[in-house]
Amino acid sequence: MTAPLQTSRKLSAILAVDVVGYSRMIDEDEAATLAALRDLRAAVFGPIFADCNGQVVKSMGDGRLVEFASAVEAVSAAMQVQDQLKGHPVMRLRMGIHIGDVTRSDDDIYGDGINIAARLEALAPEGGVLISDGVYSSLDGTLSPSFSPAGSQTLKNIARDVVTWVRAANHSGSPTGLTQTHASSSLPNLNIQPTATSDTRAELQDTADGLTADLGTYFSSINWLNTRISSTDRADGYHLRPVLRARGERLRLETRLHGPGGATIWTHKSDSTLDEAFDWQDTVVAEIADHAIGMILEAETARIMSIPDDELTAEQCMLMGIMTWRDFSLASFVRSASFHDRAIRAKPDFPDPYAEGLIVLMAARTMTSNPKMTPYLDKVPEWIEAARPLASGHAMLTLGIAIATYTQDQRSIPLKHAVEHALRLAPFDARILSYCGWANLWSGQTNDAFDCFQKSLEFGRLGPFYVASLGGAATACVQVGHDKDALGYVEKGLLLSDSYTTLTPKAEISRE
Repeated sequence: MTAPLQTSRKLSAILAVDVVGYSRMIDEDEAATLAALRDLRAAVFGPIFADCNGQVVKSMGDGRLVEFASAVEAVSAAMQVQDQLKGHPVMRLRMGIHIGDVTRSDDDIYGDGINIAARLEALAPEGGVLISDGVYSSLDGTLSPSFSPAGSQTLKNIARDVVTWVRAANHSGSPTGLTQTHASSSLPNLNIQPTATSDTRAELQDTADGLTADLGTYFSSINWLNTRISSTDRADGYHLRPVLRARGERLRLETRLHGPGGATIWTHKSDSTLDEAFDWQDTVVAEIADHAIGMILEAETARIMSIPDDELTAEQCMLMGIMTWRDFSLASFVRSASFHDRAIRAKPDFPDPYAEGLIVLMAARTMTSNPKMTPYLDKVPEWIEAARPLASGHAMLTLGIAIATYTQDQRSIPLKHAVEHALRLAPFDARILSYCGWANLWSGQTNDAFDCFQKSLEFGRLGPFYVASLGGAATACVQVGHDKDALGYVEKGLLLSDSYTTLTPKAEISRE
């Protein structure tokens, strides 16, 4: 007697993905097309879907159906995938997302959630994402600015029209998820190879994807490092190569960091078991990031410091300004501002040092009133005017100008518009999210501010802005009356810095 099929039904967000022109590509060069798909899975799909808690429920050669527990996770994954593939020489994708009922049987998945997502994918622009109104209404303030109304669509075999929103392919986000600040400057490069494993067990593949995603998240939060995940190494820069080995239930992660010349400059080994892999993953990634970032920082600082001071280029001065600002001490503010000032004087049409310098000066104005900063703060109006023509398509500079202008005129509407524009350009950059959070607080958008701080904490687990985001999240919680949550953020922040002004007063109040 044949056993009855097991079925289950639930509400899910479904992402439908399709490769544009797949049949033509297979006809022209089957081997190259299949190789590109394997690279896409290893370097893009696997890590991003793992990071956003997505599960591939059906794979059809050139297409994927991916299930997510929330619309926010589905949209985040889709946007990050498209950003990674921007400018790819071969692969172009269409994506559609709908949230609805999904029914699983023993060997299939079906329902309106699947059907509508697939129909939307077919209507999506190349390189773009088309979502239903139900998905759009679930988005937070960090993602919704990226979408524009796309009208009501009549879909085949769907009883009623579906209102849609689109993120077109011609958005200005950086293909690495970094801001244009980093994409256009000469920061050191780090290429992270997808975590390799020869074990075919699904749980090992998931662990490898999760490790790759977490490494990318940690290293991408470093604002002086231009990070990407790719199976193909750059010709220059640093290279991180993790390999996950398994013997039964035992796991070993072996990681090597190679310098720009290819020499191995650091190795790391860590052991665990499959049962403990989830908790071990967080610990081992933090260990790798802490050691590797320190070694890269030391090497880059030594490289630039070996150059005679009067021979430093504008790009090198800017890089020193970024790397110098690693804490909230007065010395780091002054030194960072001086390097950005030198970069601006050396190359007045270079947008990046204006962006970085304005943010440093605005932070300094908040943190200290020491007269050593006065000569640089006096230059803010001059820098704003010089930078305005350079700000198009540049998220950090757009924000820097808007925040600096707000401190002068206290007009919240232009600041709010600048935040929306910056989030369209760089919705996954931890620093952009942190600064947008503070700008939202100043313009009275407390809930949107909290969304920004939460995302910043998720994407930026390292760097000086992490403490700032904890302070911002605490402030937002206080403003909406969630004092217990606020104290939780304060305690986390004080473990990292007991001098950050936004945290210290709250801690003192909590002790009274």
